[in-house]
Amino acid sequence: MFHTVQYITKKEIFSVYLKIITVMLLFVGFTMPAFAQSTNEFDYKIHPEKILENTVGTIQVFVSSNQIMIPQQISELKAVSSDTDVIKILEIKENNSKFSNEIMIKAEKSGIATIALAAPGIPSKEIAIEVFNNNNLPTQLMIKATPEEFPIDGPKTGYIAVQFATTGGLPTAVQEDKVIKIETPNTDVIKILNPEITVENGNYYGYTKFEIIGYGDAIIFAESDNMRKVSQIVKVLEPEETLEVKLTIIPDKFNSYTGTKGFAIVQLVDSGGIPVQAEEDIVLKLEVDNPDVGVNTSSDLEEVTFASDRVTIKKGEYSAYTTFTPRPNLADVSNLSEQTFQMFVSVENYLASGTSFTVAHDEIAALEGAGPAITQTLPFLTTGKNEIIGVTYFETEIEVSRKIENTDERQTMLVTVPVTAKDNYELGISSSDTNVLNPDNVVMEKGNNAVLLTGKTGTITTSSDLEIYITDNDGVKTVSPQPNGPSEDSIDLKIEPLLPMIMVDSEFPLLSYLEESSSDENEEVVTTESEEDEGVNFRQGPTLFVEDGILTFSANDIIDIEPINVKKNQEYSLTFETIEEIGSTTIEAQLGKITGNAELTSHTTDPTTIYLGFVDNMVTNDKHLATIQLLDSVGNPVYTNKDVIINLVSNNENVLDLPEIITIKEGEYFKTVEIETFSEGKAEIAILSQDLPLSKYEINTVEINPTVNFDFLGNVNWNERVEGKLTMTIPEIDTTLNGFDVSWEVSGGEILSEDKVTNELGIATINIVPNQGETLSVTGKISTGPFGDALASKQVAIQNIPVVETSESEATPLETNSQNTLNLGFELDTFTLLLIIIPVVIGGSLFFLKKTDRMELITERLPIGEKIEEIKERISDIRDR
Repeated sequence: MFHTVQYITKKEIFSVYLKIITVMLLFVGFTMPAFAQSTNEFDYKIHPEKILENTVGTIQVFVSSNQIMIPQQISELKAVSSDTDVIKILEIKENNSKFSNEIMIKAEKSGIATIALAAPGIPSKEIAIEVFNNNNLPTQLMIKATPEEFPIDGPKTGYIAVQFATTGGLPTAVQEDKVIKIETPNTDVIKILNPEITVENGNYYGYTKFEIIGYGDAIIFAESDNMRKVSQIVKVLEPEETLEVKLTIIPDKFNSYTGTKGFAIVQLVDSGGIPVQAEEDIVLKLEVDNPDVGVNTSSDLEEVTFASDRVTIKKGEYSAYTTFTPRPNLADVSNLSEQTFQMFVSVENYLASGTSFTVAHDEIAALEGAGPAITQTLPFLTTGKNEIIGVTYFETEIEVSRKIENTDERQTMLVTVPVTAKDNYELGISSSDTNVLNPDNVVMEKGNNAVLLTGKTGTITTSSDLEIYITDNDGVKTVSPQPNGPSEDSIDLKIEPLLPMIMVDSEFPLLSYLEESSSDENEEVVTTESEEDEGVNFRQGPTLFVEDGILTFSANDIIDIEPINVKKNQEYSLTFETIEEIGSTTIEAQLGKITGNAELTSHTTDPTTIYLGFVDNMVTNDKHLATIQLLDSVGNPVYTNKDVIINLVSNNENVLDLPEIITIKEGEYFKTVEIETFSEGKAEIAILSQDLPLSKYEINTVEINPTVNFDFLGNVNWNERVEGKLTMTIPEIDTTLNGFDVSWEVSGGEILSEDKVTNELGIATINIVPNQGETLSVTGKISTGPFGDALASKQVAIQNIPVVETSESEATPLETNSQNTLNLGFELDTFTLLLIIIPVVIGGSLFFLKKTDRMELITERLPIGEKIEEIKERISDIRDR
């Protein structure tokens, strides 16, 4: 009698041990950093994106990678608010079909709160949410100074304006008269001309002026009843180093017998010698030091006679002068032919520099004549006023006989001596550019030797060298004066509102003025060390109007500004205008050759724009939330006071679909809609509504294409367990791929075990015993939600189908192949050797895991016990055969 015997082959036992080794090696590798995958992360969208207090909203929470939502369920989502007085969490909803969760929130009051998110397997995240206020009543003040920075030569006044605003920062009118108090602690820098201003019912701002009285920074405060105090800093640029009072003597050569006079001129200048207008009256005293007092007959001898030894540089000016005459009898108290005297300045709070003059004691008679005329110039500012530009005096050289010091001998030499006018002489003086300087014709009166030279200055300088021409008895002489002031190509026209924000359909003050800046980008600007970091030139900034003219403005659709007359040396031009529509506009202005422009923006507390909030990179074949809401002119959410009908138009219906018309009802401020996506691409959404500007948004849709592969791990032999691996990859995203549902279809074998979901590598495995028919066919399908189902199949022929016929007496369940032996002095076949080696490998692996503290981690993260039990069962099955 014959029957079939099912053998327990060495290959089957070897396969079992090999499985053990493979599992152990995988466990070791699992703990290595080289196999780490990027983790999932929370992403979110708030509906509405800008939420108002006392309203309910939704936080849509999902998992994303590369800014793309991925179809992964979030289980056991937890959320807490850092400030329940601002945001309270009402409910957490799970929506598995969309792979997103919805957190219902209540915005209690304006402020900022943080929502913390946490869920198993996903790193926690904090999101900050701002809650807005929609109170249209005045709750705060806003302040603005114009200009904010002043140079030392610029205007001496400025404006400070204060307006009322809502909590959201929009201008709003008061419902009753309001008093605003304005003050500054820096009273040495500026003076507030009107410390209290009243804003009348129905208006929204007030303003006053301040006066510049010093240098430095000044802070201005404004406050009104029950409102927070606000402030603004005004900078008055300081000169380089300490200012100096500089003395100049013209002429500086005299004779003690002629009785001629000289001019002592003092100027307030900076370290570069350029005049600076005084911020206060500067009183100073002139004194002369006798170089050889020991030879004087009287210790209180006055070397010169001043017209006045005390002079004052008045506030707003920079020059002052007096005249003096050396004493006629100086020669009687000195045995020298010539003496040099030092004249110096006594003044408080300023540096001072003196100078010297020479008195000769040659016994000569006074010289009279009509010249020659000599002119010495002084630096001056182009203020548009009459300024001292120098001194013209008569002087000549003559031969005199002087005694040689310490001898009785004499020598003839040339000396310079003053000449007095024989008659009244009018000196013809002209300028090469009368727009910069127009000198006055002066008369040298009979008996005088010097006359002050003045002229009407312009308000700008030119790039060309300025010259003045003086006609005397020798002819025409050319002298170079020293003007200092802005050049025409360095001046800009500035136009700006006094207010921080303009209310539509309400009058507002508009200020125009000139500003000096560097005319050459490569020009070297002289600054102090403290100014180098800021790049500030203390002479550049607002300046006076340089000419009489008409300030004109370009035509504009939403604001109409009439021409304005301005005068030379006028500080500002102030006008009151109205913007009739919501929005921004640019106005162009011109004054002579000088041009400028300004951008003006009007605001309102009514809705002015429509905003669409949506998820970036929407995945195709899914439905997504989007929120349409109304915003005011500064982007804050605002309720509508009437029904607002909104049309939504997509330019690509093949990509997505959304509602064509929605209505935001009166008293509401947003509407949430659903967008359904079809294919990958871009779609522009145009949003239109009556009385509101067109809004356009581009939505990007992304198609994700999972790829799935299946393969057997080893040969497919009859009645031998074989493992199959199903692998999914998604090239578009970089994240873990665990949690996707897996289903199997098997033909030609018995399923021993199967994975129902993918692991974090996107892998699912199945173990099969091929024991039915001649072929084994496996199909694995992974469900990826909106990405659809992805599957892979494989069919292979079963090898080594064991059909063996033999008698009962000859059947032996286990036979060894005598040929598989090792010659070690005794018989040891390969199979027996493997039975020795494999346990050693397993033991070594376990020892390594224990020593490196990975055993506990592995047992937590992978089902080792289950795998070992599975192997034990497999061995038992084999033995039972």
